[in-house]
Amino acid sequence: MSILEKINELKNLVQGNKIPATGRSMISMEHFIEQIDEIKSLIPIEIMESEGIIRQKEAIIKQAEDEAKKIRSYADEEATKINDNANSKAESLIENAKEEAYKMITNTEIVIASKNAAQEIEDNANKEAESVIEQGKNEANNIINDAEKMSDDRRKGADNYAREVLFSLEEKIADTLGQVRGGIDILDVRKETIVAD
Repeated sequence: MSILEKINELKNLVQGNKIPATGRSMISMEHFIEQIDEIKSLIPIEIMESEGIIRQKEAIIKQAEDEAKKIRSYADEEATKINDNANSKAESLIENAKEEAYKMITNTEIVIASKNAAQEIEDNANKEAESVIEQGKNEANNIINDAEKMSDDRRKGADNYAREVLFSLEEKIADTLGQVRGGIDILDVRKETIVAD
């Protein structure tokens, strides 16, 4: 029986033996002292039990603290692993991103260089085409000018030749006319001579 139960039993003993109309109780001192002695004898047991409970509580607390330390240590290790893994993945992602960025930049530079080279080739081709066209125009103009000059020269030559031929023909005609005139004059003289006779 516990101390609390003994105290309740003692309380019932006192309250159960009241003298009517007096508010007092009549109890057996011998029985009362026995109850007190039993309570006294129970006190060390209660103390021992409380000490045991305290030790058990401390053991439970110690076990809980040990478990908490283990859990915390495990959590720290896992957190460190997760952090290291995350850092490793982050570094890998950053490195891959740098490589991809470098490739993109390189590809962009190649594309830009190719476009610039293509534009330069196109510009050179256009310039060369313009030069060829201009040269062709100049050659065509030269040919036309030469042809016109040659035509003028031939025309002048033909004119000169025709003039010379006409001059020669004119001289021949003049000679012929002179001969004709001479023949007519001779005929006229003969006619006059015959008439005179």
